[in-house]
Amino acid sequence: MNFAKSILIALALIFMMTAAAPLASAQAEHVRWDIANVICTGANEGYPCTFNPGGIAVAMANDCAATAAGFGPLGCSTITLTGSGTFVVPATGGPSTAVTGGGTWTVNAGDGTVTKGTFAVTELVQWQKSEPLVLPAVCGTCESTDNIGIATQLWGGLAVVRVAYSDGTTGVLTMACSALQDPFAVTEGITVSKPVILTNIDFATPPLPVNYPTSKVRLPILFWNPGVFQYTVEFHVN
Repeated sequence: MNFAKSILIALALIFMMTAAAPLASAQAEHVRWDIANVICTGANEGYPCTFNPGGIAVAMANDCAATAAGFGPLGCSTITLTGSGTFVVPATGGPSTAVTGGGTWTVNAGDGTVTKGTFAVTELVQWQKSEPLVLPAVCGTCESTDNIGIATQLWGGLAVVRVAYSDGTTGVLTMACSALQDPFAVTEGITVSKPVILTNIDFATPPLPVNYPTSKVRLPILFWNPGVFQYTVEFHVN
């Protein structure tokens, strides 16, 4: 048997063995999410931190940004959420209906109207994991206390879920947690969409006519600004 033929046979055997070997299957991830009460005592809002359940997360709508930018007192609409739950990330990494949990919502509209209720998570749209949230013990002064779960299971990441509100509307909630070693470009907090009935506050000069039309339907409001240094979302992954 010549050398070239021997090489071809050897390659064929390797291919057959590889094809016959079972592929290593990815494992589904089980994630618990919490809107938490996080208390950090380090310099510049840094570690060490204590992670407690039962916190709140606030996000602001566009009228807050417009008012802050000097476009006039246009109001500031905010949404406040509480809650916790779980979701299972399939091994494929795709969407999942294996979800539980929810919480409460309160909308403070820019016109002073307050509405509130509850929400339930109905589907996981996407999950992206970042870095471990708590560093090993060699960290020294940054060890934290986890009163929610196991500290070694704390991870940074971003979860996008669909939610159903108790007033019959639906929306999309994005929860993000920035790990200690993540750069500041990584988001922390919530963004959420919620249909809301809002009065058009307009302090134009000259004033708008008295009969200026005002929408009476629920408008798709994106509460997109969670503020800075608001450590409100925590993920435990196992």
